[in-house]
Amino acid sequence: MNVEKLAAVVEDMIVQHDYPGFEPRALKLGLPESITKAPTKVFAQALGHPNVYVKLAALRWFQEKPGLAKNYKNAVLGLLDNEDSFVRVEALHLLERFTEPSKDMVVEVVKRLKDGDADVQRTAARACGKLCKKLKMKDPSVISSLQEAASQGDPQLRGKAEKALRRIGAYD
Repeated sequence: MNVEKLAAVVEDMIVQHDYPGFEPRALKLGLPESITKAPTKVFAQALGHPNVYVKLAALRWFQEKPGLAKNYKNAVLGLLDNEDSFVRVEALHLLERFTEPSKDMVVEVVKRLKDGDADVQRTAARACGKLCKKLKMKDPSVISSLQEAASQGDPQLRGKAEKALRRIGAYD
């Protein structure tokens, strides 16, 4: 099993599910068992694959096994700058599941509170709360960024930012 076989399976599944109005990036593929049992290095290589669907499949695979993703933290953090908003959202979902987060993860996640995509902002707010709680972190810059997000016009972003502030014990 290699990353190109994974890419072929993912592309084939996307084609099989295609219909008018279908957004393939939103499809959470149920990969065949023969693929899901592939070595971790295949999915690690997939994080850098040029095909966005392959990256998404890898991120979602790692979300089910976040302990295996810790060795690829830098690759996941790099995906926070990806041009595709679905990739950024899935990378944030994976980061929030890390059992041993780091302060540099929080710094990168906080930057996404000002992302141009509302879903990325909301996911970043939620991830900030989870990561800061795990780290028992009450960094003033993180709290300030979450307070700013909690004052935005998007009610979902406000709610997620307020919940994050409550999680870390900084809600006024």
